[in-house]
This record gives sequence, C-alpha cells and structure tokens, in this order.
Amino acid sequence: MGKKPPNFRKQQREETRRRIIEAAFRVFVRKGFKGTSNREIAREAGISPGLIYWYFRNKEDLFQAVVETKSLVFPLQQMAQTMREASPREFLSRVMELGAALARDPAMNAAMQLLLPEAIRNERVRRVFVARAVRPGLRAIADYLAVQQAKGLLRPLDPRIGAQLWMGLLLSQILLSRLLRIRSPAPLDRLLAESLEVYLYGVLAPTAAKRRR
Repeated sequence: MGKKPPNFRKQQREETRRRIIEAAFRVFVRKGFKGTSNREIAREAGISPGLIYWYFRNKEDLFQAVVETKSLVFPLQQMAQTMREASPREFLSRVMELGAALARDPAMNAAMQLLLPEAIRNERVRRVFVARAVRPGLRAIADYLAVQQAKGLLRPLDPRIGAQLWMGLLLSQILLSRLLRIRSPAPLDRLLAESLEVYLYGVLAPTAAKRRR
C-alpha cells in the first residue's frame, strides 16, 4: 500500500463534513428545520447518526453551517476584501451576479421557498438566518461602501443604510420573480441591471456621477 499524504485525514474530515452539510441541505429543503431529524440527515449522508456529533453540536449548529455554506456570505466577505479598490459599479455588479446565480439555481429556489417562510414562523430559524447570513452579508457590503465614501466616491450616507438599501433592491427582484412568480415586464438579468443603475444614481457623489455619465 502506498503511503498516505500527511494531510489525508484532514481532507477526509473535511469531505465528511461537506457530505453531512449537503445531506442536511437536501433534507431541510424537503422537510424544513422542525420536521428534520439528525437520524434522517445521517441516512441521507450514508453515515451513522452518531458521526454527526463529531462535527456538529446539534441540529441547530448543523443548520447554521448549511445557511453559511449556501448563502452569499462567504463570497461577499471575500469580495469586500479583494475588491476594495474596485469602483462601486464593478463591485456591486459582482454582487448582482452572485444574486442572479443564486436565483437561477433550482435547489436554492426550493430552499428559499421552504426555509424563508419557516424563518418568519420559527424564532430559532430566524435567529440563525439573521446571525449567519443577513448580518455578515450586510456588514461586508457596508465595509466596502465605507471605503468608497472615504475616497469621496459616494455621497454622505450611513454605510449600513446603503448596504441594506442595496440588498433590499437586489433581493426584492429575486423574491418577486422567482419565489412569488410575479410576471415580470423584463427578464431578471435586466431587472437587476436596472436596479443597479437606480442605486448608483442615488448613492454616487456628484463628481462621481458626472464621470459616470
């Protein structure tokens, strides 16, 4: 037998953790948070139920990992760091592309249709969504906007308000078209592009807006 690489066990643990998260995601989508048991998740993942507790304290801890993995949080946080020198148009366009990719994913649409209403009804689920997905995502965008304000590219505006307005504008189009299935006057990509133009018109500093034209 060949010698296993020194990080083999670490890779194996990471792969098992990913498999549990993916299995949990599928079961949560089918049955919701309350209707799902760790035993069902273990069966979906093809592992023994006890193995889940090597990686996650309880079902809520596992649900938090699913929310983090399947949301925009990690990409947003990375972009806010790596694109600090990018223009507002470039950065927000990338955020818009992430949102559009999410909206086109059938599995993510199914998850949102089931879990968002549950987050409204179930306080535990709501807290997880807010703490693990909503607030970190808003914070990442607000941090980027604050940097652009310091450069004089954006008008005076609380970056936290600016972040919430942008995410509200972006996500409302996805909710209306994909979840509520309201007939749209234009394809989703065009709606999102127009949302970006409306937002930039409102937040760009006067000198930056002139350069934009």
